[in-house]
Amino acid sequence: MDIRTVRSAALSCILCVGIGIGASGCGMGAAGSEPRAIRMAPAAQTPDTAVSTAPDPSDIGALTSSLEDSLSSLAAETADPDAEALLAAFEAAGADPRSVEVSIDTTPTGLQVDAMTAAVPLGDTCVFGHIRDGSSTVTQLPVLASGRCFVGDQR
Repeated sequence: MDIRTVRSAALSCILCVGIGIGASGCGMGAAGSEPRAIRMAPAAQTPDTAVSTAPDPSDIGALTSSLEDSLSSLAAETADPDAEALLAAFEAAGADPRSVEVSIDTTPTGLQVDAMTAAVPLGDTCVFGHIRDGSSTVTQLPVLASGRCFVGDQR
C-alpha cells in the first residue's frame, strides 16, 4: 500500500468522524493554527443572503444534477483541482458562491491534499461535491446544528 492510499484513507476517516461529531451536536475547538479556506458562508447571514429553511425539493434535485455534470467535467479536466476550481464548478452548477464552503487545498505542511470537497447549504440539506483522483461524487447530508455543512471554522 503506498503512502497516498494511506493518506487518502486517513483523510476519509477524519472527514467521516468530523461529520458524525457535527451531526451529534458536539463541537470541536480550534487547536493550533487555523487552516485557510477559500470561502465560507458568513456566520450571521443578512436577509438578502439567508438560505430558505424550507426549500423546494426540486431545487435541491436540480442543483445536485447540475453539480454532478459540473464536477464530472472538472474531474475530466484535472484529477486534482484546487479550491478555486471547485468553487467555480459549484457556481457553474447554480450555487451561490457566497454560501459555498470549500475544504483546504494544501495541508498545514504545504502539501497538496489528495481530495477536494465543497458543500452548499439549501434549507436543512447540504449538497456536497467531492473530487478524488479524477472521479467525482455528489451527495446530500443534513445541515449541522451550526447551520453550516463543514465541522469547524476554516476561515
